[in-house]
Amino acid sequence: MKKLISLFLALAMTVSFAACGGKNTDKTDSQDTTTDSAGSGEIIEAFGKPANEIGVTLVLNTNLGDHAICDLSNQGLQEAAEQYGFNPTVVELGGDVTLQVPTMQEYAEDPDCDIIIAGTSNLKEAVQQVAQEYPEQMFILYDAQDELGLENVFSMDHAQNEGAYLAGVAAALLTTSDAELANPEKIVGFVGGGQNTALEDYLVGYIQGVHSVDEEIDILVSWIGDFKDTAKGMELATAQADQGADVIFSVAGVAGLGTLSGCAESGIYSIGVDSDQYTSLIETDPTTAANICTSMYKQANVTVSKLLGMALDGTLEMGTYVKWGLKEGVVGLATDNDNYQTIFTDEMKAKIEEVQTAATNGELEIISAIGLDTETLQELLATASAQ
Repeated sequence: MKKLISLFLALAMTVSFAACGGKNTDKTDSQDTTTDSAGSGEIIEAFGKPANEIGVTLVLNTNLGDHAICDLSNQGLQEAAEQYGFNPTVVELGGDVTLQVPTMQEYAEDPDCDIIIAGTSNLKEAVQQVAQEYPEQMFILYDAQDELGLENVFSMDHAQNEGAYLAGVAAALLTTSDAELANPEKIVGFVGGGQNTALEDYLVGYIQGVHSVDEEIDILVSWIGDFKDTAKGMELATAQADQGADVIFSVAGVAGLGTLSGCAESGIYSIGVDSDQYTSLIETDPTTAANICTSMYKQANVTVSKLLGMALDGTLEMGTYVKWGLKEGVVGLATDNDNYQTIFTDEMKAKIEEVQTAATNGELEIISAIGLDTETLQELLATASAQ
């Protein structure tokens, strides 16, 4: 069975796989980072063997190169591997849902693979199925949207609604200002990848943040339909700019790079996602980076590294679910780069900092789409204009 799955994957995927504990030949350039660092030759009590005999496989729903959550997740994997000395493998699924289950079955059957860590919620059903088929295999799912209720699965969510709230405040402050690229219209935009609960969580937070500054600001909302189509992302950004939007929040993975480019071509501001996309793009695409006023970061690198550390330390409570946000420092706004410091006035920066402090301290109620009843969710979404 395993050989048949391996053959199927080798033919069907755009990348090749590496055995979790052995050689790595996939095109992600995920290197064997087993080192002589502390712990690499020491017995890891939770697994009963040395760290350099422990295999960890990171399964990504889409691809590396997104300058966002996939790249950050891989960064966290490699940082944890460097610290603990385990053998890391990265698998890119390229958005192909037909590969989710057989890929996880492949690694669940591999005796050298001790931990399968997967992101994002698009992999939830596959994790749920395979985890039940292989109850002895440890699974970690981040951006899960809820608890899976399985003893061999740890699931977590980032409170992206909290970070998106700050992005909404930033967008509203810009569109109502005399900033260089702001126009007289009070219109901002949101371009998402595939519409799902996690992406709606961003949107719900963004809407609340925008309207906390000015309820009369119009919010244009467009969905690309996937996380790969950069041309569609650019097209939607251009269309929103033509309708008067002067700031667009892009939440679309690789496709979002097209949205950011479209904003630059249209001469309007963009807000990136997951990583500080101004900093990550300034060397390779300075034209696009120049219009990224800030980014709503979701530090998947910190999350992945921390979760793997907890698993190896034996402190990860399997079968449970947690949610980390502003308080835990894993979401927020990128404020340290030159563009943010230049584009936003001191008054704007003070307002954003004030809101972030209040939200972190629990003084603001920021509604989340995750777990929200359908009626309330639709009422919130209706306050923005679908395109």
